[in-house]
Amino acid sequence: MIMSILHLVYNWLRAALQQAITSGSRPRCYFHAAIIMLLPLTSQLLTAQDVKINTNMVIEADGTMRLDNTATVWNDLMVFPDATTKGGSNPPEWGTAMMKNAGGTSKGVYLWMFATNQEEELHFTVQLPHDYKVGTDIHPHVHWTTVAGIPSGTNVVWGLEYTLVAIGGSFPNTLTILANNLIPECNPPTGTGQHLISPFSPVSGAGLGISSILVCRLFRATGNVSDTFPNAVGLLGFDIHYEQDTQGSRDQWTK
Repeated sequence: MIMSILHLVYNWLRAALQQAITSGSRPRCYFHAAIIMLLPLTSQLLTAQDVKINTNMVIEADGTMRLDNTATVWNDLMVFPDATTKGGSNPPEWGTAMMKNAGGTSKGVYLWMFATNQEEELHFTVQLPHDYKVGTDIHPHVHWTTVAGIPSGTNVVWGLEYTLVAIGGSFPNTLTILANNLIPECNPPTGTGQHLISPFSPVSGAGLGISSILVCRLFRATGNVSDTFPNAVGLLGFDIHYEQDTQGSRDQWTK
């Protein structure tokens, strides 16, 4: 709206200037001379200022779109965990318990299955993307399912051990957070083989920027007193919700 008004003013001034060229009226020429002086300023207004749309959407002077306040949106940072037998790690079982096929006519699909009697783990790293809103908290969570039995909604405990650092920083000691609740959309479970989501507590974004790195270990905390579900569970996926305020970053390493 603002840009449209400025363009109208600019076009009006141009028309007035054209009339001044052909006008023989001295007062009008004085008036048009003032218009000529204003033209560069008007042109600069059109190209060198931030334009706000509905308060929270901003088109910056260089054309970058920015979302402020309640206009920011959420996005998924997808992770593809993998198992390793190196370094004494204990990987989950690959697929046998959770195998779906086309009625025995195909090879089928599999999941990582986490047992009930030992702590099994997957390892991965995560990099914050360039559209991340600098300094905001990030929200990790686990997608999982069952092949037998119905969990209560609180009796499967997931653990996330991680260390996190921005560009140029040094990795601190790891922290471990636990999740044994489900989001309201799937709580309580009503059957076997459902798509369930357990959210971890938010990870602070203080001091974080684009390309910050998390090094992670995801595990089922079978030693926790709340993990009483007596059957293996299958990992559907792990991802992190983060707040997005731009389409990317202006510079390669900073925003």
